[in-house]
Amino acid sequence: MTDSHSSDHHAGPGFKAYMVVFGALSIFTAISFIVNSAVRHEVLGAHTGFTLILGVAVIKAVLVGTYFMHLVVDWPKIYYLIFPTFILGAMLIVVLLPDIVLDWHN
Repeated sequence: MTDSHSSDHHAGPGFKAYMVVFGALSIFTAISFIVNSAVRHEVLGAHTGFTLILGVAVIKAVLVGTYFMHLVVDWPKIYYLIFPTFILGAMLIVVLLPDIVLDWHN
């Protein structure tokens, strides 16, 4: 009988990669708090702080998605799901844009 949890089938990132990602997430969270503090003390503008925190949030989401959700291993499968979705989303915007613009003018 074969063991379904054997290390031969495991192709995901190892413990060291998870710890590096954990460290990166901790640093990015600290950056978000520092930027928030700088905005509160009016060192940075509100729009600049928002842009920086949003950028950090996107980076953190990508790290969590690729490593903790194992998308780094399943990228060939996800590739064929994401890009058709982007194409359909762009086509939907192009199709609905005349209605949005015409409704906006009235």
